[in-house]
Amino acid sequence: MSINNKIPLVEFPEKEMKELIESFTPESIAAYLDVTDLKSDTLGNKLDKMAMWAKDLNCASVCVNPVEVDVLPGLLKGSKVKETYVMDFPLGKLPINQKAYITEDTVKKSREKRGEGKGFIDIDIVINTGRFKKDPAYTLEEINAMAEAADGEILKVIIRSSELSEEELYKISELVAESKAHFIKNSTGMDAYGALPEHIRIMREVVGDNFGVKAAGGISDAMTAMRLFYAGAKDKSLHNPDLFRIGTSKPLGIVSSMGWLLQNTEDWVKTSVIPCTICPYSHTAKLRRDLRESHNKRCKTCKHNHYLKNKDY
Repeated sequence: MSINNKIPLVEFPEKEMKELIESFTPESIAAYLDVTDLKSDTLGNKLDKMAMWAKDLNCASVCVNPVEVDVLPGLLKGSKVKETYVMDFPLGKLPINQKAYITEDTVKKSREKRGEGKGFIDIDIVINTGRFKKDPAYTLEEINAMAEAADGEILKVIIRSSELSEEELYKISELVAESKAHFIKNSTGMDAYGALPEHIRIMREVVGDNFGVKAAGGISDAMTAMRLFYAGAKDKSLHNPDLFRIGTSKPLGIVSSMGWLLQNTEDWVKTSVIPCTICPYSHTAKLRRDLRESHNKRCKTCKHNHYLKNKDY
């Protein structure tokens, strides 16, 4: 796969963005949202509210850690909202057999408690990024073991794209597309940075139109969501929650701002975005040295590097 050196990376033509925005409503965008809270204190009132929001808005799922399987199925029972459980969050460092056991056990418990059969669970797994860099065959084995453990439920693979070079991002996307998974997802939301259009574009380019892409991390308003839709699901054939999802802890912010966006679409699409704010190569503060150095080289040759004139390289 050839590496894309076009800068400013993903661009957002006004006419195409206007058409995309106007194809959505606050109600329809909600169907793509995985309402997410993966913090250590998620339980009680917080979990109740998440389930209530998801059911009222008709969101895709509620996304939590697997320990919440004793509560979440009961909160969502009788609705179309799915349960998403994130395995080995956020580092992906458990051995494959342990990760598979937790997955299998969670699926079993969810089905027992919800009592509505198959098809109400998504499993998001965090791959072991270090092992991928050393031995991609390990990662394929890891993903397929999780798919077997999920017993036919939707499997999304979290690749932590901020920890990968562009070459590695292409490579892992190819590997996920070859696996038994159903989605590729960029981030845990607790990585060096979250969802950026260029990474979502690359993932969609590689996995094709019959595979799911999920964007997650820092998505709290409708315009941000629309830019990610443009990068990963621009074509109307991809406007399907089975092919594109957004992970967010701010579902109300996205849905409410979608209404504002529709009322003032012309003004929003004419407001340009500073390329560096959505470019993965300018987000270097929390990266490993090798990635930071390679990203800085691209920044120095970029025609937009005047935005970073005070950056400490």
